Amino acid sequence: MSQRHKKKSNEWPVYVTAGPFMFFSGQLGSTHEGRLITRYAETPNAGARTNTSFDWVSDMEAPVGGQAIAIYERYREMLAREGSNLEHLLRYHIYQRDKHFFSVFDRIRRTYETKPPASTAVGLGRFDPLGRATLCIDAIALRASAEGVLGPRSVLSGSARHLAPATFSNVIGAGPYIFLAGQIPIDTSRPGAPLIRGYDDIPKEGRFLRVGRSHEDTRNGPIAAQTWFTYDLIRQHLEAVGSSLDQILNLVVYLQDIRDFPTFHRVHERFFGSSAPALTVTESAEVGHKGTLIEIEPTAVIPGRGVERLVLQPPGWRAPAHMSAAVCGGGLVFFSGLVGASESGMPVETAAELPMQAQKYISPGLDSDPYALQAAAAVIRLVAQLNALKRHLKDIAHLTVYIDNIDRFTVVEKVLADVLGTWRPAITLLEVPAVAPMRGARVSLTAIGWFGKDAPKSNM
Repeated sequence: MSQRHKKKSNEWPVYVTAGPFMFFSGQLGSTHEGRLITRYAETPNAGARTNTSFDWVSDMEAPVGGQAIAIYERYREMLAREGSNLEHLLRYHIYQRDKHFFSVFDRIRRTYETKPPASTAVGLGRFDPLGRATLCIDAIALRASAEGVLGPRSVLSGSARHLAPATFSNVIGAGPYIFLAGQIPIDTSRPGAPLIRGYDDIPKEGRFLRVGRSHEDTRNGPIAAQTWFTYDLIRQHLEAVGSSLDQILNLVVYLQDIRDFPTFHRVHERFFGSSAPALTVTESAEVGHKGTLIEIEPTAVIPGRGVERLVLQPPGWRAPAHMSAAVCGGGLVFFSGLVGASESGMPVETAAELPMQAQKYISPGLDSDPYALQAAAAVIRLVAQLNALKRHLKDIAHLTVYIDNIDRFTVVEKVLADVLGTWRPAITLLEVPAVAPMRGARVSLTAIGWFGKDAPKSNM
């Protein structure tokens, strides 16, 4: 079930078609009546259930396993509407309430996926106010009708030395587009896939932040070394399929601790030149496994395949980190994470700090609500960027809303609905410990647009 609120049924679409792609809203594991599944007996596909005759085991695993089955069955239904199937999935995000039960999900997906897509898996907060949803999965898929233009979706080998540590593909291709799974700092080229723990686990060229003092190197070494290793791993995957770091359109970075952002960023700057990718950074409750501190998900293009990577920088845009406002590959456009900041770069706290065009979306009673104010500031920034590019909100196919308290989404939703007007992109709502590397930020947004032929269309 998509993340819709009962009182506003059908307001947010289940998916949006745009050009060759399908963008799915975050799906929750519910029955068709909207009730979240808690027991295997409620699931639609008995054959996918985990095999156990012991009630205590089933009772503990069923909320994850049952909801995973329901989500997969829902995806089957939605893809079939477009003549597609599960093998058309390019990449999905597995947002999990408790990653301790990731192995339950992994067992379920092995029954559905013969040629698995790329995937990114992180542990987050709630996906519904009551906290009963154990999973939320959104996705991007290739429309079957686009295969004649882009060619079929293909599993690409990536770096032959580094195998995927779970049931997913490291690299998926669709014509000139490359969708990588979230990459983590474990070395699968070595026996036991050891964790990168510090500077001594990476080559000398990656140790440029080492200072030779125990306290500082112990504190910053793990995230510095893990970031360097992960970016170098991404480089290897890209080069193996004929691309490179400078062909990356977008990066989504999940940090275990947002306080690691400054050290992460010092390494990040070393890997990218002046035309940096779009970038979104949030904190997750759990990334990867084995003690990983970071997970990085790239989207890129292969040069020479008819799609040019183009950086879109609206006039006057000031980057708060080493990133571009938006990066386009063909018609596919990724926007960097948008936070509700004032012109001074600080989180909006009063209505007076909002741009004039945003103030009209703050109704009486919300003029001191930080969630409403920051949502308005963030979405108006998106509008301003689109206007500078001579584009419109109807060109946005998917919107991810990061919020530190899901109970406050009702006010955020009202602001978004007012600004969006009649248009509704696909949407994913995620509760995270920190929405961005900005102190005081409560809400942030990430948008994916389509600027090519066959404009975005909502499917309820």
